[in-house]
Amino acid sequence: MLIEIYPKPDGMQHINLMFCEEEPDPEDVWVRSQIEQFPVPPKRTFEEQRAGRQYTTLQFGQCVIGHSMFSIEKHKGVVDKIQTVCRQDLKQLELDCPRRNVLLSRLAMELDRQARYTVDENGNLTLAIDENVMRNRLLELMAEQAEAVESEE
Repeated sequence: MLIEIYPKPDGMQHINLMFCEEEPDPEDVWVRSQIEQFPVPPKRTFEEQRAGRQYTTLQFGQCVIGHSMFSIEKHKGVVDKIQTVCRQDLKQLELDCPRRNVLLSRLAMELDRQARYTVDENGNLTLAIDENVMRNRLLELMAEQAEAVESEE
């Protein structure tokens, strides 16, 4: 999912949440569930292309989605951190994209409470998560997933 924020002349913002239907990202599962709980639907929904990929864009006003943006961006950051830190482990995961995304989203939701924003040694805002806990839990979820796939066969 891509997030774009556009300032408006009145000091508010338009926030675009962009979902690639052909190649969904792991955070899409959780973000879409959050959007369904909003009291107001998107201001606009439209299709557009970026970098050769087709996206469905949901445009919200800041007044509707602003209170949820911290949680959405944090969840997306946790998913990104898992994919970066556990890149090698994830390469071994032989799951189709939807199952892989559900597994990553589940892990991100579990790690959300311990994930903290902090400033690194270069003064950049970063998301801190215990990498050993992250890897160990990913391996547990991968084992559970492998058992589930075996039982289906």
